[in-house]
Amino acid sequence: MTHRLRKEIPVASSGFTLIELLVALVVLSLVFLLLFSALQFGTKVWSSSEGEAANTEQVLVVQGLLRRMLSESRPVIVEPEGTTAAHVFFIGTRTSLQFVAPMPTHLGTGGFYEIALHIDKGDQSGRRLVMTWKLFRQPRVSLNQVEKQRVLMEGITDLEFAYFGRHGQEATQWYSDWQDPRSLPDLIRVRLVQGTEAWPDLIVSPMVRSVDLIVPEPE
Repeated sequence: MTHRLRKEIPVASSGFTLIELLVALVVLSLVFLLLFSALQFGTKVWSSSEGEAANTEQVLVVQGLLRRMLSESRPVIVEPEGTTAAHVFFIGTRTSLQFVAPMPTHLGTGGFYEIALHIDKGDQSGRRLVMTWKLFRQPRVSLNQVEKQRVLMEGITDLEFAYFGRHGQEATQWYSDWQDPRSLPDLIRVRLVQGTEAWPDLIVSPMVRSVDLIVPEPE
């Protein structure tokens, strides 16, 4: 009797084994973790870049405002008062500055203004650069004016004003203060440090420095 040879047909695999499934899940989890980390890092970089761009834009706006006002500062004579002789209204120290200048149209209504720049205490993020202004009047008497104020920048760690010119018979050089009774300084320098970043020096030359050119009439 002849026996027929039976061919064995391989049975197809019905699916993954448990170990293969676990390995696939682990690999997939690692891929998702890497993708999430990359997305989170990209979001932080984007937010940081946007913050730096906004801060840089703010600094440029503030520097533009200071450049305009300081260049248009005027050697306005303050009339004699008591024992005080007539003198130019310009009081510059290392950390503050008072001067007379016209204000931009969006901040003032025309005429000369008494403008002050100084550092305020601020909050935990640092001190603030504050600007105050009010109309300048001759004689300088109280007219119950409302002094306006604006915070120009926050997070200031250091601010330094310096003044280049000649004090009487002294040499022409940079000074940390300026209260010359006859003239404005030739140059005004503003050094600003915000956080840990020092911004480029702002150096401005007043367009009018002669004491004889600007004398507002009494109102």
